[in-house]
Amino acid sequence: MAIKATSTRTRTAQKPLRSGCGPQTTAREVLAGCDLTAKIAIVTGGSSGVGLATTRALAEAGATVVVPARPPAKARTALVGIARVELETLELMDPAAIDAFAGRFLATGRQLDMRINNAGIMAPPLQRDARGYAAQFATNH
Repeated sequence: MAIKATSTRTRTAQKPLRSGCGPQTTAREVLAGCDLTAKIAIVTGGSSGVGLATTRALAEAGATVVVPARPPAKARTALVGIARVELETLELMDPAAIDAFAGRFLATGRQLDMRINNAGIMAPPLQRDARGYAAQFATNH
């Protein structure tokens, strides 16, 4: 397949990764046979949807999973029965809350092995954070 260059930079054709994973592959399947004992992961949005499945799979593989959430009560209910999960409070629209969360984690002295930025919102009404960023940008990035 020929690729037409649209700039002076050289373009490289995309090639399949041949990872053995595809659109139907689950988090458990990806982690099958992995021992994540003593590893620390942070999974934003880790208490619902794909994030919850990721949290479960990482914990089942032995990782300690820190799940920052807003609101924590709802997240606590979703995370019941999952071993090695630590619930934290975090509001991604609040820069001070982000700094406080990071400070609490750093104060533990633990190494962070994985960070999975899964939390996100889509097409909310226009709202801005303290920095002036739109809610979707502030939360998702």
